[in-house]
Amino acid sequence: MTLSTPIHHAFERHGIPAPRVFGMIDDPLCIVMEMLPGRIDSATIADAAQQRKVREDFMAIIARVHALPINAFDAVRLPVPRTAEEIALNLYAPSQAIFAERIGGRPWPLMEFAWSWLTRNVPKDRDRLSFVNFDGGQFLFDDAGHVTGLIDFEVSSLGDPAAELSGMRLRDSTEKLGDLTALVRHYETLTGDTISRKLIEFHTAGFCGVNGFLMWPLMFDSAPEQDFVAYQHYCVATSRWMISAMAAHDDVLLEDPPGPTRDPLGFAQASRHLVRHVKAMPCGDAAADYQRDSVAAQALHLGRVNDYGQSVRAAHIADIESLTGETPADWEAAQAGLSRWIVEHGGEPGTDAALIRLFHHWLKRQSFLLEGCGQAAYLTEVDLQPILDD
Repeated sequence: MTLSTPIHHAFERHGIPAPRVFGMIDDPLCIVMEMLPGRIDSATIADAAQQRKVREDFMAIIARVHALPINAFDAVRLPVPRTAEEIALNLYAPSQAIFAERIGGRPWPLMEFAWSWLTRNVPKDRDRLSFVNFDGGQFLFDDAGHVTGLIDFEVSSLGDPAAELSGMRLRDSTEKLGDLTALVRHYETLTGDTISRKLIEFHTAGFCGVNGFLMWPLMFDSAPEQDFVAYQHYCVATSRWMISAMAAHDDVLLEDPPGPTRDPLGFAQASRHLVRHVKAMPCGDAAADYQRDSVAAQALHLGRVNDYGQSVRAAHIADIESLTGETPADWEAAQAGLSRWIVEHGGEPGTDAALIRLFHHWLKRQSFLLEGCGQAAYLTEVDLQPILDD
């Protein structure tokens, strides 16, 4: 039985619209469930009033889910947090543990700082506990404007319900949910809860951090079937959003760095020739075409690294030297030195702001290197919708 199956059963028992589960298939392992009518992406609703109603009805269902007793999910066997810290970090801590194991001792100061920041900024006044779908904002609706059911519960946990509202910001980056500030205020009216902007920013940083914890190790040890550049886009974009959420939480003003300088390491034509060669290969089925396009995207990215990589690396090393006062011998020494500095000085006055700005600069440069590379290249232009205070 997968995690999702008892969640579906719990929803069915309590009248929460979701696909009913009829059984399991062992090989291949999959769930046999009801096919609900409807479609995703409420941005496709032409009528503005109907669009608003669908989104508000969805938030009303989420409010009902958050009001369910915790013991309704006993069969799911999710860990039950008790303290404010456990509630805030219940999804983030296991992800960080996976990262620590998979990164294998390699210094990766970006995510080391992320975990330090999260543990030091836990909302101490939040003790509300509910079932939370961190990958929130997913539902089906029909042409009549009725929400037919919630979907996709793989990233579920018990935690602060505000975390699910924060996760909707990521969903909104690809499937628009409208005015998120208005939806949060609607949720407050329905529940009586108070969701501050800082609370949203904390959990935005946390959920974006989950993506970083789970995906950055793939940049150092990937499987052959993985789309390397697509995962690199996800790593950079979600980490950039994480740092932006930290900045908003801490009232740190972010400024973009100057654009990298073109300084080719070798023959720039080599990458262009490889991209042209790959794209000229015969077409196959959809899977083969996807692999071909992925290889072309990787070749294009390597060409941009060849053209701009020296400038990007020099700028980041200079930023680290300016912060730590040490002159690293190379890239690896720079990462190790920054990791040590975070351990020794993390949390001191002014250090969070300095690190937030440093990582913002590095991630913007990495985003520049990924521009135009592959199907996920749209992420280089995407920022999360802000949640505004009244």
